[in-house]
Amino acid sequence: MLLISPPAARICEAYPALARLSGALKAHNIPYRILDGNLEGLLYLINSKTNFDDTWTRRAEKGKKYSLEMLTSSKGYNNFDTYKSHIKRLNRLLEKSILNRGNNITLANFSTPLWSPLKSTDLKYSADNFKENTFYSWFSDYIPQVIGDMETDGNKVKFIGLSVTFLSQALTAFAIAGFIRKLRPEIQIVWGGGLVTSWAGRKQASCSPVQPGAGSAGFENLFSDNDIVISGPGEIPLLKLFGIDAGSNFMVPDYDFAVQNKYLSPGFILSYNTSVGCPWKKCTFCPEKYEDNPYISERYSKVTEELKFLVKKYNPILIHLTDSEISPAMLKAIAVAPPGAPWYGFCRFTKILTEKKFCRQLADSGCRMLSLGLESGDKEVLKAMKKGIKLEDVPIILKNLKEEGIGTYIYVLFGTPEENREAALRTRDFVAENAHLIDFINAAVFNLPVNSEETEYLETDQFYEGDLSLYSEFIHPKGWGRKEIRQFLKKDFSSVPEIREILNRVPPVFDSSHAPFFL
Repeated sequence: MLLISPPAARICEAYPALARLSGALKAHNIPYRILDGNLEGLLYLINSKTNFDDTWTRRAEKGKKYSLEMLTSSKGYNNFDTYKSHIKRLNRLLEKSILNRGNNITLANFSTPLWSPLKSTDLKYSADNFKENTFYSWFSDYIPQVIGDMETDGNKVKFIGLSVTFLSQALTAFAIAGFIRKLRPEIQIVWGGGLVTSWAGRKQASCSPVQPGAGSAGFENLFSDNDIVISGPGEIPLLKLFGIDAGSNFMVPDYDFAVQNKYLSPGFILSYNTSVGCPWKKCTFCPEKYEDNPYISERYSKVTEELKFLVKKYNPILIHLTDSEISPAMLKAIAVAPPGAPWYGFCRFTKILTEKKFCRQLADSGCRMLSLGLESGDKEVLKAMKKGIKLEDVPIILKNLKEEGIGTYIYVLFGTPEENREAALRTRDFVAENAHLIDFINAAVFNLPVNSEETEYLETDQFYEGDLSLYSEFIHPKGWGRKEIRQFLKKDFSSVPEIREILNRVPPVFDSSHAPFFL
């Protein structure tokens, strides 16, 4: 089996789904290869010929090798301004690659003005016209080579898996699928990943119920009759394709495919998830609630033992716990049994973080940074969101983390139906008052999930034109629309000196993924 992660998303680490699938296949002696096309495809474009039509591009081409060397070593992270110049240089080369064809490509994203990954017709077009894809030169050359190498010992490749996590990967994933169907029509394509799971669980825009896995009308007709679609964790369903009933057998993730790759990080980042889904799953603004995927957590002892094993084997510079939320119980387990390497991840402003002693334990366990969802600095908005946090706890938690040397990456969200301009100003003031305790900020504009319960009383329309959109546009009941919010963010939020200073510290393109290296 060949597993492919298609371009394009952040190329600073390998995604944990590939490692878990790799571990499952290896544990049962199934021949396989993993192709991290996300990394390989973007590097292919960076190293392709460039349109030298300006001084900036010529300088970028001249300094390309040096920038790649710096961003894959600790030296490249010693000076923030120099780091930013390396990122800009490589993004310029992606923009000016002769293979680009006028698309929007960065080290973390891919989009095109011609087609939308939210339209099933455009995805089908991408599959049928794969030669028009920006990454065609790469995958049409490399995938046949990999298949040929795999089949030299007489084993035939029966399945090719496409793990699609982000919208930015979708168009290229379908182009790759179309190419494979043309090249080797007998090979079955297996679809999986976070985006596929979201599409599969999506209800109709009218919010009428659908059968589990049916998804939207666009989703139902998206794949070939010969394709296999896996929603949710893929290890067990994948093994069943080979006639193996693994049950709940212990399968350690395997990162052998990734550890030697030159991801754009100062060392190997071990991406690992302790759970799937969200343990809270009550926030009104979050797709996790409405997709209704079950929360599945690994045993605490298994996680701590497995992390220690993986750290000893791969010696990562950093562990990225990729959970939607690290539960309080899991935080406690890791604090008691440290993994042996620095780590960071996302959690809520949970009550246990108000305990200074526990924050000290977290720091001692190697916790380098916590990403925390504040969303609003207004009590009534938080209550309406069903966020489940107490605003008075937030400064205590921030102070505890700061004093113990744990960085903070804070998320704020503007434009929920419960918010108005006055509430947004209270959020701004709350952030400014606590700015000395915050290291990084992500300020976002609210998107309404298509199957949110709030669509029942809000006047909605399509947020994006497309039958696969996961969000809906709505007329804000308090006149607090997207245009007004963007103006607010520019004029009222980011203009505050204390907040602007924090925003300027956020690493471009890689934001939270590289933030721990600048603490």
